[in-house]
Amino acid sequence: MVTRTFVLAVATATLPLAACNWAVFDELADEAWVDRVTKPEATDSRQYGVALVALPMRDVGTQAFVLGKSRASLSTLGYDDEGKRRAVNAADPRPTLSFASFPDRPALAGDPDSDRVAFTVVMGENVDPTRIAVVDGRTLESVKSVVLVAQTEVDGTMRHNIYAEGISFATLPAFGMDTIKELVIARGPQLVIMQDYSEADSGTTFALKGCRAADAMFDWSYSAIVANVVDDTTHAGPEVLISVGEERRDGASEILVLDPAQITQPYDTAGSCEMNSPALQRITSIEAPPDLGARLVAAQFPDVVDPAPGFALDDLVYTAPSLNKVFVRFGGGGAAEVTPGESGSEFGDSVVVADLFDDDGIPELIIGAPRSDPFGVSNGGSVYIYRFHATPQPGFDLAMTLHPAEPVEEERFGKSVTVAPFGATGTGVVLMVGAEGEVFTYFRTAEYADVRTGRAP
Repeated sequence: MVTRTFVLAVATATLPLAACNWAVFDELADEAWVDRVTKPEATDSRQYGVALVALPMRDVGTQAFVLGKSRASLSTLGYDDEGKRRAVNAADPRPTLSFASFPDRPALAGDPDSDRVAFTVVMGENVDPTRIAVVDGRTLESVKSVVLVAQTEVDGTMRHNIYAEGISFATLPAFGMDTIKELVIARGPQLVIMQDYSEADSGTTFALKGCRAADAMFDWSYSAIVANVVDDTTHAGPEVLISVGEERRDGASEILVLDPAQITQPYDTAGSCEMNSPALQRITSIEAPPDLGARLVAAQFPDVVDPAPGFALDDLVYTAPSLNKVFVRFGGGGAAEVTPGESGSEFGDSVVVADLFDDDGIPELIIGAPRSDPFGVSNGGSVYIYRFHATPQPGFDLAMTLHPAEPVEEERFGKSVTVAPFGATGTGVVLMVGAEGEVFTYFRTAEYADVRTGRAP
């Protein structure tokens, strides 16, 4: 593996330097250092880091799962508590899973309760290409692989070449057991629930359920998550959210909020999710972007006084990269829009919500804009970090903008982001940012012991 420690530049907003602890990215300073890692030798370099997901804390240090694309690759990226990079585990999953490549926009999700990671693959041209794979994110061994059959269109025809753009892990009591973990999959206009993904393919519990968006003009989907966004007097959560639009991204899109009980039909049906009852809610934008909900994230910002801890509705973060906007709908009422103005491009193509600063329990918005032009460098890419404020009304302030100190054209820094726990207790965090063929890991030495002395040479 070709590696080196890399110095990054940061542009700060109005946040005091002492508050963020990431103010200096000079390797010789005391505040932070950054490690830049390029692809494992067995993989294609350009698309290494196209998707990232943090793994749960299991032992000391930190660990993440990295997906590479041009030549398909799965790999690990981890550090021990002294900041020394662990040996990389890498694999090409194509022989085992028998597929051609990853889709242009790989779907990737991590189970917060285990080391398992799910992703989608393209099986080949002019054949049904969707396969959902689950692997152990540390060993890269296969756990499950399921082919989603051709999809029935509203006119009765069978449609091939549809892959899943969104996937997430969830537990849905509405399906009968609150201990079974499901995979929620967005495929075309179809919403698929894979019940008990860990069950063997021939098992009695394993099943595929699915339904499609009611509006016949929608023929694509971007993401799907489970969150509690509807007042319990209307529907006792959680709900399933799926963003749907037109495949060519040349028309309006929207987010459907569905009762999980509506998704009870066999997956290969052409029936609508709203066949028996309408969606609980439909989230739209007056700007009618073609990619509303390109990324969906549930969050908990302190925008309301919670009468009982954990009882408040989830806040919903959803992006529209074509507008350079990220929308936040607060569970306690009200909403906010976040935009970098003219400085970002494809702002919202990646997003994560995590508590980065001061361990104060208040999460920040970390938003990637891989086609921004730092220092005028075309598509060098940037990551924007926003802090939440509750008064005079809930909203967000730009804390800092991250980008390489010497951006390179088409580097696309920020095309993926994740935050992983770090340290023996998991109270620290590291931010990982994917770019073209590289991943940057940020260590905050003001928040935990300085680990620079243990880093790989």
